[in-house]
Amino acid sequence: MLIILATLTGNAQTNPLVQKIESYHKNFPKENLYLILDKPYYNTGDTLWFKSVLLNANHSASTRTDKIYVELFNDAGKFMETRVISLNNGLGYGDFALKNTLPEGTYTIRAYSNWQQNFGTDYFFQKSFYVGNINASTWLLDSYQKLNTNTARKNLDLKIRITNVKNEAAGLHDVEVYLMNDQKRIMRADLQTSLTGVIETQIPLGEEKISGNYSFYIIDKKDQKKRAMLPILLQDIDEIDLQFMPEGGHLVNGIYGRVGFKAIGADGKGRDIKLKVVDTKNEVVAEASTLHKGMGSFYLLPKTGEKYTALYAINGIEKKQDLPISNEEGTAIRIDHLSKPDSLLIYIKASESNRKDEHYHLVAQAAEENIMTLSFSLKSGFTNLKIAKAKFPEGIIHFTLFSPEQLPLNERRVFINYKHKINLNLKTAQESYNPRDSISFDILATKEDGSPLSGTFAVSITDDEQIKQEANEENIGSYFLLQASLKGNIEDPGWYFANDEPLNWLALDHLLLTQAWVGYDWDDVLKPVKTPEFKAEKDNLITGKVTGLFNKPAANINLTLLSMGKSFFVTDTISNGEGRFVFRDLPLIDSAAYTIKLKNAKGKTAAATIAVDEFKAANDKLTINPVKPWYVNADSTMLNFFKSVEKQRKLIDSTRIKPAGNQLKEVVILGNQREKEFVEKTAWDAKFFKKITEDELKQMRRKTLLDLLKEKIPNFTSGSFYADGCFGESARPKRHDFSNFLFGSSLISHVMIDKINTHVLNGKEDNYQENTNNISITANDPDIFATNSFIFSALSAEDIVDITIYKGCNNYFLDITTRSGKGPWIAPAKGVYVYKPLPLYVPREFYSPKYGVNHNSTIPDLRSTIFWDANVVTDENGKAKLSFYAADLPGSYTIKVEGTDLMGRFGYQKSKVIIVDKGEPK
Repeated sequence: MLIILATLTGNAQTNPLVQKIESYHKNFPKENLYLILDKPYYNTGDTLWFKSVLLNANHSASTRTDKIYVELFNDAGKFMETRVISLNNGLGYGDFALKNTLPEGTYTIRAYSNWQQNFGTDYFFQKSFYVGNINASTWLLDSYQKLNTNTARKNLDLKIRITNVKNEAAGLHDVEVYLMNDQKRIMRADLQTSLTGVIETQIPLGEEKISGNYSFYIIDKKDQKKRAMLPILLQDIDEIDLQFMPEGGHLVNGIYGRVGFKAIGADGKGRDIKLKVVDTKNEVVAEASTLHKGMGSFYLLPKTGEKYTALYAINGIEKKQDLPISNEEGTAIRIDHLSKPDSLLIYIKASESNRKDEHYHLVAQAAEENIMTLSFSLKSGFTNLKIAKAKFPEGIIHFTLFSPEQLPLNERRVFINYKHKINLNLKTAQESYNPRDSISFDILATKEDGSPLSGTFAVSITDDEQIKQEANEENIGSYFLLQASLKGNIEDPGWYFANDEPLNWLALDHLLLTQAWVGYDWDDVLKPVKTPEFKAEKDNLITGKVTGLFNKPAANINLTLLSMGKSFFVTDTISNGEGRFVFRDLPLIDSAAYTIKLKNAKGKTAAATIAVDEFKAANDKLTINPVKPWYVNADSTMLNFFKSVEKQRKLIDSTRIKPAGNQLKEVVILGNQREKEFVEKTAWDAKFFKKITEDELKQMRRKTLLDLLKEKIPNFTSGSFYADGCFGESARPKRHDFSNFLFGSSLISHVMIDKINTHVLNGKEDNYQENTNNISITANDPDIFATNSFIFSALSAEDIVDITIYKGCNNYFLDITTRSGKGPWIAPAKGVYVYKPLPLYVPREFYSPKYGVNHNSTIPDLRSTIFWDANVVTDENGKAKLSFYAADLPGSYTIKVEGTDLMGRFGYQKSKVIIVDKGEPK
C-alpha cells in the first residue's frame, strides 16, 4: 500500500490539467444562497419573513455580490413579485405580505444572485410552502385512494369523507367532480355524498401509460364557493423505482466494486427493501438491505458474459430489476473514508487495456479549490492510496480520476467530518410563564472546543398549537454542507447531522453514492475559459458601453448621470478605449431612476449610442414541488392555525369603527372624476370599459405593455381594416395602407400616458373634440402607429401603476398612469439613456406587542409567529440576550435559532418555553 504523506500540488504550475481546472475556478467561483423563513406554512393575509445568507463555496461571507433577487411564484409557476435585497457581508433581510386575496395553494420562493445565473437555475435556492385560508365554505377531506391493477384495466379506488371545519358532515350534497391531468380534464361526473358526507367511487383509467400530475376536484353544485382539490397518486403502491449507481460511475468486469442503490416509492419517498443479486445461473452473488430512506449498498465482482438481476419483494410479491451492464474494459475507483478515523483509503484498478505506464491523475477538490493532484502509473493494474484526512477541509470532497489523455474516467464524492460546528445553548429565565408575560432568554454560542463564538443568527419563535415543527427539517447547516452540492430531493436533510453516530455517516455515504455520483460538466471546465455572461453585482454602480458609427466603441466620451428620483444628484465619467464606462459609489436609493447623457469635447450632445448593462431576470421555468393541501387528512396543529387566524380576523373586523358613508361609493366617485375629466378634455364619447389594476400589473412585471394587452384584452390586435370616426362615411370600416392597434375591428384612437396624448411626439395636436365627424388623427397617420409600437414595447408592467380603457362610439382609448409620471417621453434620443433599475427593497420591522402590567385588550392575541429577529449577533463572549411577550393561549412555544460565523461553522438549535394559565403554578 502506498502511503501519501504530503499533498502533491507542487506540479500545479506545470500540469496543464491542473492549470485548466484552477483557471476555471478562478473565473467562475461559485456562491451559494440560503433563506431562513420564520415558519413552514402561512395563511392569506400573513407575512412571510426571511433572512438571506450568501456564502462563497468555502462557506465564508461573499464579498463578490452586494444584492440578490428573491421571487415569489404561485402553484402554476407564474411569477408574482420580487424583492431586491441589499446585502451586507453576505447577509440580507426581507419579507412578503401575503394578501388576503391570494388563492390558497402551493407557493414557491426562489432566490439567486446575478452571478449565480452563470451556473443555471439548479444552483438557485428554492423552497415550496402552502398558503391556506379558512372560512365558512372550507371543506375538510378525509381520503383513501388506491390504484387497482389487479384487473385487466386499471381502476382508481377513491373514498372521500367531506366535513366542514366544525367536523359536520357534508351529507346528501350534490357535487360535480373532475379528474384533471395537469391542466387537462380527463373525466367529469355528477355524484351525491352519503348521509355521512362520503363519496365512494371507482374511476376506470384505461390501459395507457399514466404520466403527469393528477388532481380530483369536488365542487358543490348549489354553492360553488364550496370546493376542494385532492392530489391523486396514480401509481401502484406495490411498485417502486429501484436505481443502481456503481461507485465511480460504472462497473468493470473483473474488478471488485461497490454499488449504491435507492428504492423510491409511489409517493416519491425512499422505501425500505431487502434484495439479493443473482447471476444467470440464479446463484446469489450479493445481498443487501436499505439503511435509511430507501438507500443502501453492496459489493459485486462482475464477470464477463454475466448478467445480474436484483430480486426483492413488495407486500409478498417478488419483483425483478436488472443491474447496469458492466463495462468490459475500464478503470474503477473505490474510496473508504469510514473505516479509519484519520485516513482515507483509495483503491484504483484498471482492466488489461488500461494498464499503461503513463501518468493517470487523481484530482481532489473541495469548495471549488484544488486540494491535491496525485499522478501515478497503473502499469501493474492497481494503485492503493492512504491519505491523511487532515489534508482536506471539512465537507464534501470531490475526487476525479483522469486518463493520461486528461479525460475524466471516474468520480466519487465523500464527506469529511471534523465536527466543526456552532454549539448553541438557549436558556430562559424561568421554566414557564403566563400569557402576555415578558419572556427573556439568553443565547450562548461556542465552538466545538467550547470557546466562545461570535456569529450571526435568525431567531423565530412559534406557537406549537399552530405551527408543527419537523424533527429533521432543512436548516442552514444541512443546506450549505449538503443540499447546495447535490441535485434532487433529500428527505429529512437535517437527520444526517443530528447525531454523530456511525449509522448517520454510513447513511450519508449512501446518499453521496446515489445522488452525487454525477459531477461537473468537465467539457465546460476543460475547454478554454469564456467570459461570464452574468456579472457579479458588486457595490452600487452602473456600467455600460458607448458605441458610435458602425457600432464601433466610442472612446473618451464624457457621460453625465442625473438622478431623477427622490434624491437628486449628478455625477460624471469618461468611457475607456473599449467604449466601456462605469459610474461608481452611487447612493443606495430604494426607488431610483437615472438619465445618462453624452457630451463631446465641445459640450454638445454626442451622436453615439448608450447601452447599460441592465439586470436580466432568470427565466420563470421552475419545477414546482406541490405541497399537500392542509385540508386533506388535516393535521390538528395546522387546523388550529387556520382556525386561529380566522377567529382573530373576525374579532378585529368586529371591533373596527366603521367610517361614515360608503367607502366603495367614494372609490367610484374618484374613478368618475377621472372619467369626467377624460370626457371633457379628451374624448366626449368615452365610457368606462375595463381597468387593469396595480395588483394585476405586479403579477406581470416582466411583460411589456404590448404583451400584457394581448393577455388581458382577448381581442387586442393590429390590422389595417377599421373605421376612421363615428358618423357618416367615416363610421364605415375600410382598408388602410398601414396598420394600427385595434380592439377587434375598432381603432385604439388615443394612448394617454400620464394625461398626455402620444400624438405630441409626432408634433400633432389632437382635435378629436372639435372634429365634426370625430375622425381620429391616429386613423390616418402611420407615424403615430410607429410611435405607439415603440412605446408598447418599451414600457413594461413594472413601469405602470394602472391602465383604464374607455370605449367610444367607434373607438377605444387607453389611459395609462406610470410610476415616473413623466408622460410618453420614453422614445430614445441620441446620446440619452433612461435607466430604471429594480428598486431595492426596504424590509419592514416585525411587530412584537408590548404588554404592561394593567394592559387590557378586547382582541385576543392569537399570533402563530410569536417573535422574529433576523439580525441577532452574539458578542465576543458568544452571548446575546432577547426578550418578547407571550400571546394569550397556554401551551408551548418553539424557539429556533440558526446561523453561521461566516467562517465555515453553522449552528441550529431548538428549545421550548411553556405558557400556563394564570391560575396554574409556574
